[in-house]
Amino acid sequence: MSDKKKDARLQRGLLVEFDFAVMPGHQIMLDVCKEKLTKGGLKIDDVLMARYMFGRSFVAGLSALCRAQKLPTIDATDKVSLCNAEFAARITANLAKVPAGFKDFIKAAAAKDIRVVLFSVADSEAVKAVFPDMPENLFAVSDDLTSSFGFTSWEGWRRFARKNSLHERLCVSVCGSGLSVKGSLTSGVSPIVKDNPIVAYQDISGHNRQIESFDAGLVDDVLRLLHL
Repeated sequence: MSDKKKDARLQRGLLVEFDFAVMPGHQIMLDVCKEKLTKGGLKIDDVLMARYMFGRSFVAGLSALCRAQKLPTIDATDKVSLCNAEFAARITANLAKVPAGFKDFIKAAAAKDIRVVLFSVADSEAVKAVFPDMPENLFAVSDDLTSSFGFTSWEGWRRFARKNSLHERLCVSVCGSGLSVKGSLTSGVSPIVKDNPIVAYQDISGHNRQIESFDAGLVDDVLRLLHL
């Protein structure tokens, strides 16, 4: 085995659900859906989102919500594309609000030779510009748009790890919902979960730590979970 392959196999990673654990993505998504989907008579709020949309793909969730309200069939795929584009634009527009504690946290992780990968639908170059001091070889932004509504599935966690030359069992995740925690556990990634009142009803059992905010000291938990 070459040194290059050995290094890739042993590289530890921190996978961050940036839009929903760092940014207020669930609230932004709710606002976008209210603006873009209610013109045809559709009703949507946080309770309806919880009942019909979370845990499904965006298309399936929207279709289920329409059926529940006995609305005519809509082109769900077209509506979803419209909402996703606006959601990405708003996440990008709010990047100046990234908490300073989060910047300290991922900088501390990189200092320990942990590769940091942020998952976001925002413009990847704009996200990278928020973290100018991160070493290029230990920092990446993945702008793949997943089909899940407000969470990352087990397939998503595994794909994001492998795409960035990481093995999921050598990674820690930062999740923004109970559904993401479930996906992370199923994929073999050790989850830390960030408090989020909009999805507080979701089961977060199995997580390794629940946090209210970010700080550099959180890297100690990451090191422990990675056995470093």
